[in-house]
Amino acid sequence: MSNTHDTTPAVRSQHGAHTTPDETRAAEVAAQAGRWLAFATERSRMRPDTLLAKALTSATFSALHRASSLAVPSKLAGTSKHQRALWDLVRDPAEPWAELRLGVTAETITASLGDEALGGIQSKHLGWVRPLVPFGLTVHLARVTGSETGGYTLGANVAFGHVGEALDRILDALGDGSSVSGDGAASAEPEPPSSPLRLVVRPEADVLRPGYDPDDVVLYRRIDGTAHASVPHAPRHSPTGIEWGYCGSGPADLARSVLLALTDEPTAERLYQAFKADVVARVPRAGGVLRAADVRVWVAAQTTPAA
Repeated sequence: MSNTHDTTPAVRSQHGAHTTPDETRAAEVAAQAGRWLAFATERSRMRPDTLLAKALTSATFSALHRASSLAVPSKLAGTSKHQRALWDLVRDPAEPWAELRLGVTAETITASLGDEALGGIQSKHLGWVRPLVPFGLTVHLARVTGSETGGYTLGANVAFGHVGEALDRILDALGDGSSVSGDGAASAEPEPPSSPLRLVVRPEADVLRPGYDPDDVVLYRRIDGTAHASVPHAPRHSPTGIEWGYCGSGPADLARSVLLALTDEPTAERLYQAFKADVVARVPRAGGVLRAADVRVWVAAQTTPAA
């Protein structure tokens, strides 16, 4: 986020009218707010009117603070456990909009400044925040709230940064952005076996690296906890669906489905049980990404005779 005044000359739109950089940025942020509203509506239990108000507030907040893309203001939860760190920030304030380090687990996302935890992301936001973290979403400290005298519980206002950019990246990974209609509203989401990727979760929270391989297999859970993958389910042992994190029928089907997508059928049939034990059973419950290159290396190791 920047407070520097933009002196870039106005540019002419396709209709001949002059458009200032601020107007162009505001239009981009407004469009991102619409896409965020649809994305969050599909992945949050918040009321529709609450989400709409948040989208409008976020667009205004982003324009006011001259954010490079949509930013969403919020506050941290569970700050009562981290009062010492917050009082330290009252006495010695952090740099403006200091970026917080995120600790992502299957249940929570904690936010820390350096090595000091300040609180956690509110549970009502986890459904839409979690999938955007791997695609560049950040969290920044806005200010410590509460009385500046002892004896009061302090809180922390934050802003989710680069939300618009992260959302653009994940929709690009989805392929056609079909989960968002042209007017920014959530659309019906069909579930054929070969449906495109809809939600990405990486427990390690690593930013999407350059050279992303579209063959990478993404394992994710919807807000109700059901397991899904970005490859078609080839049912054999578990007609009700795939799973991972243990050895069983659901993981067996996932292993076979992954190998069928990345190798030939004879190879998949021969190796899927071993792949289940070596790889699928070790995937964290929250999900993750099986790199296509790594899967192929694993397959090659099984078919190459030992020296």
